[in-house]
Amino acid sequence: MKTVDSFKHNEVLGMKFGHGLFSKPKMFVHTYFIDGLLIDTGQSNCRRQVLSAIKDLNVEQVLITHYHEDHSGNIKGVKQLFDVPVYASEKCCEIMKNPPRISLPQKILWGNREAQHNLIPLENTIETTNFTFEIHPIPGHAIDMIALYEPNRKWLFSADLYVNSYIGYFLKEESMATQIQSIKKVLNLDFEVLFCSHNPQFKGGRKLLEKKLVFFENFFESVRVLHDKGFSPKEIFKHLGLKEHGYIKQFSSNSLSKFNMVNSVVRDIENECLPS
Repeated sequence: MKTVDSFKHNEVLGMKFGHGLFSKPKMFVHTYFIDGLLIDTGQSNCRRQVLSAIKDLNVEQVLITHYHEDHSGNIKGVKQLFDVPVYASEKCCEIMKNPPRISLPQKILWGNREAQHNLIPLENTIETTNFTFEIHPIPGHAIDMIALYEPNRKWLFSADLYVNSYIGYFLKEESMATQIQSIKKVLNLDFEVLFCSHNPQFKGGRKLLEKKLVFFENFFESVRVLHDKGFSPKEIFKHLGLKEHGYIKQFSSNSLSKFNMVNSVVRDIENECLPS
């Protein structure tokens, strides 16, 4: 079952897409359109819905916030629909030349994406007719992830930096320490609206992001204390009384799990990647 919805907030058009295998979807992906700029292209499992939603828009340029399949899944279709430049961070441009394999559950949930060899790297800003967006690297969830910030309107397009104040699972490659650093960096910006790719917040976005920071910092410290005592990741998981989201872990073939959060902290500590 496919779900499509949209909303308008100031000059920003938000488009919401969801795909459920046997029932209504429980997770959604948002793309945003503002002043000729399309931010992300959604998941390929909703390709027909995404392309139908944007076909009458005056898309002049596209920006990809990071390489994950729910953000880059329809680059090819968008480029066929609009002959416009597609931008991304330099790291994203390199990754998308040969994107990592994804698990079968990820293919079922979001769909895969094609390699891209003509993405254009951007570093500092991206301009539209009426706005100048600052580009801020926010790695941790993905090494190439970026946020867009419009200081005059106090808009923050935060990709997957927020999602929720409580996080119940991680991808295997995520770094909690780096995410903590990215959240702290973003909180130095004067923003009011949080255009999250999965869970937009029009009011109170800063407080919600601060709440997520506290959650991450407390989790990191709890794991660090036990790691310093010589506990293994499995022992830490058990000692903290953590429980898996069984369906999510099983469905994702262990790609998404709470145990990955423990492993992330242990890996960060051993690599001397500590939040500052």
